[in-house]
Amino acid sequence: FGNIDTARRWQVARSIRLGEPAVAFADARDGFGIPGRNGMPQAWYGLGQSLLLLPIDALVDTALSPLLRRFGVDPIRRKQVAELTIAFLMQAFLTACVLLLARRVLLTFGFGNAAAVAGSLALLFATTCLQYVQCAQENELLLALALAALAGLRAWHREARGRWALLAGMACGFAILVRLTSLLETAVFAGFAIAAGTNPKRFLAWFAPPVAAALLFDRWYQWHRFGELFSTYIGIFGRLHRPPGQPLSFPFSYPFWKGFLGTFVSLDKSVLLFDPLLIVVLLLAVRNWRSLDRAVRLLLLCLTLLLVAYAAAYARYYDFGGDVAWGHRFVLLPVQLLCLFAAPLLFQHRWPALCILVFVSVILQAASTVIPPNVEVIQRGTGSRQGVLWNRAVNIAQIATNREDPRRFTGIPVEWRTLAYFPFQLRLRFPRLAAWAMAGWAALFLSLPVLIAALWFEARRQDSGESKAPY
Repeated sequence: FGNIDTARRWQVARSIRLGEPAVAFADARDGFGIPGRNGMPQAWYGLGQSLLLLPIDALVDTALSPLLRRFGVDPIRRKQVAELTIAFLMQAFLTACVLLLARRVLLTFGFGNAAAVAGSLALLFATTCLQYVQCAQENELLLALALAALAGLRAWHREARGRWALLAGMACGFAILVRLTSLLETAVFAGFAIAAGTNPKRFLAWFAPPVAAALLFDRWYQWHRFGELFSTYIGIFGRLHRPPGQPLSFPFSYPFWKGFLGTFVSLDKSVLLFDPLLIVVLLLAVRNWRSLDRAVRLLLLCLTLLLVAYAAAYARYYDFGGDVAWGHRFVLLPVQLLCLFAAPLLFQHRWPALCILVFVSVILQAASTVIPPNVEVIQRGTGSRQGVLWNRAVNIAQIATNREDPRRFTGIPVEWRTLAYFPFQLRLRFPRLAAWAMAGWAALFLSLPVLIAALWFEARRQDSGESKAPY
């Protein structure tokens, strides 16, 4: 995994399946975890991503672990190989879901096949989505669930069948188990479904039960871990870990307006800097508002409201923007959903100058995957305060030319000064395997433009036919 959070959620999945401790001994020794009602430390996360990891972990444990033992691989390396395989399977599955669901959602709004394919590919390669594919944080899961909910809502608008409202409710319910603040998008999606459709009572009769079931399950899980029904794990964390001098509201102790406005203008976390496609959507929507389809206008307004709500909800969180994260990871969901419409709207309303921003976005997101974001966080603490994006450009240039400034890279391990892609990391520990892995990586990388071109030409062929492809 690309971050410690997902590794710890994996441990929770193993505690459910195998009865292992919910917090590994090494993590507990380092101070991670909240004392549970049985005295054992519990993770300060929601359960959702662990539930996704559970079947993948079982599959890898059953299929791969016996093979590794047969070849005499030691336990530490077995765990490393298992983690690598689980990360690859989970992120490949989620990325496929995001691409397919994004295309489906765009088709339901009347965009052509070429625009829908361009929109889904731009979501992956030109937004922060790409970074969170790599680091395996829960953001990718939340995006897939939100797209599933939107696909269900649009199918409800089209057919008014209860199963589609139920599906949307199930996706929102699972998102609540991932992160409790997903109640925000649940409410906004319900409002969009009612405003853009008919028969709100029937819709809520199907949509609300899985959401209510998820809330009840979340409350049971809170009681099961901590013996409390009406608290949250982050509230308990605040009570137990409040530093001296911090207000009782800790961890929500950051200045509100600094956090709220910083979501949009901070050099380190601004959503406009890290997701320039948001500017494309904003300009196109304002310029062509009257000509946009009513459903598109409604959704853009709902997603903008959701972005403001998320910015306000996390404005006072002490770890502003997630700190060691690319962009403001707590508000990325509405940003990415808005960016989904950038390329399709650009197809409908030509504005050549904005194509430059799309190109810049692709370069920016590629740069986000080259080295971990930990590097810029450490450098910020040692005086490099020109902003994450500027520091990332300087870091890549110095690493690429082998002219690293010792003052910039003091205390930064060699793993973080090497390309973050797995084959290149192998050079540090398994140089013989690295050559084969890098050759495979290069072949996959070179095949990517061919695959994109094939998708593009097939979409154009479908658009030139008499009828559009089915949803």
